[in-house]
Amino acid sequence: MQDITERKRAEQRLVAQHAATQILATTATLEDAAPKLLQAVCQSLAWDVGALWRVDRDAGVLRCVELWHTGALDIPEFEAATRHGTFLPGIGLPGRVWFRREPLYIPDIARDPDCVRAPIAARDMLHAGFGVPIVLGRDVLGTMEFFRNETRQPDQDLLDMMANIGSQIGQFIERKRAEDALVNARAELAHVARVATLGEITASIAHELNQPLAAVVNNANACLNWLDAHNFDEARQAAEFAIVDGHRAADIIARIRALAKKDRPRQDAVGINGVILEVIALVRSEMHGHSISLRTRLSDDLPPVLGDRVQLQQVLLNLMMNAIEAMSGNRQASRELAITSMPAESRAVLISVVDSGPGLGATHRDQLFRAFHTTKPQGMGIGLAISRSIVEAHGGRLWATANEPRGAVFQFTLPIATEAAGTFPAVAGERVE
Repeated sequence: MQDITERKRAEQRLVAQHAATQILATTATLEDAAPKLLQAVCQSLAWDVGALWRVDRDAGVLRCVELWHTGALDIPEFEAATRHGTFLPGIGLPGRVWFRREPLYIPDIARDPDCVRAPIAARDMLHAGFGVPIVLGRDVLGTMEFFRNETRQPDQDLLDMMANIGSQIGQFIERKRAEDALVNARAELAHVARVATLGEITASIAHELNQPLAAVVNNANACLNWLDAHNFDEARQAAEFAIVDGHRAADIIARIRALAKKDRPRQDAVGINGVILEVIALVRSEMHGHSISLRTRLSDDLPPVLGDRVQLQQVLLNLMMNAIEAMSGNRQASRELAITSMPAESRAVLISVVDSGPGLGATHRDQLFRAFHTTKPQGMGIGLAISRSIVEAHGGRLWATANEPRGAVFQFTLPIATEAAGTFPAVAGERVE
């Protein structure tokens, strides 16, 4: 009988370890993983209550991340005291585990004088309990604790196995910290590149703003003249035109502000044709100033892609500005920029930016997307590297090829959103400017 019991406990511990490994491999945050971890451990090892605590470095206390208990157990007082309480180092079961940096087993917490929640545990019929640290090297990042509604003698094998899970959780937390730091660093670099690009096209932006503002002034003057002539219908129409132009100016400013802001990436369903037209509006004056003709061929009924609208604008802005700069040095040949969008294989959308510039030199082609590689005297060399990073973060691919007989072709794919969040206006067809 003893052999069978020990074998069953060993199997339970293996099940708990496997479940913990799977959960940590498939969840994004500790907050998402905590309830699943606690439930898996409790159900695999026949414990009734589990709680996970995380160290708050600023306050110097442990705070509860999550508590789980079996449905058959009613522990309102203990649950409230755990969820809303905090522990200092050395205080209570979580605090003692934190302070000692090692597992601790208590056969009956209701009788433990050092257990702050002992009276509440006694009323809620909780007895055996143990805690293990969540560690990374010598650093304790948090603790876990588990309870049963009956007493049970210490089990060193159980503590060793749970300490191993605690180490896994510590590595999970550190890995997520590193991933968040990388995301923040990329966002910071992308923000710097956006601001630099906006600085380069300041004259173009000013021209785009002057057009609707000048129209507002003209329509306001016309309104006054019509009022003097007591022609109220014409005056009303002029006032309405002024309002429309005012909104157009506000839209341009809103797009510029969005590009200049430093926000964390979003995940929205985005109509890519709308993004293309928004960027064209920002650089239209830049193209006219360099005598560049624009042709667009945007496929209708394109499904939305899932991603961050501002980051996708940045990719297109980088590619279009590179094309404009590449063509501006050639005063003899015609300057043509073509932008297309169409469905692609594997449930994706393909966007192409084609120019008639000098093309891609064989020596530079392999280094195009390498950070800080640039052929422009004043270039930062990060635009294409950031663009590729953004596209790949969206699950797509960005590449470049030669355009025959001259010029370059930059293409990127974006996977379509699996569920469309609303409908998108049909912006399609072929246009030449």
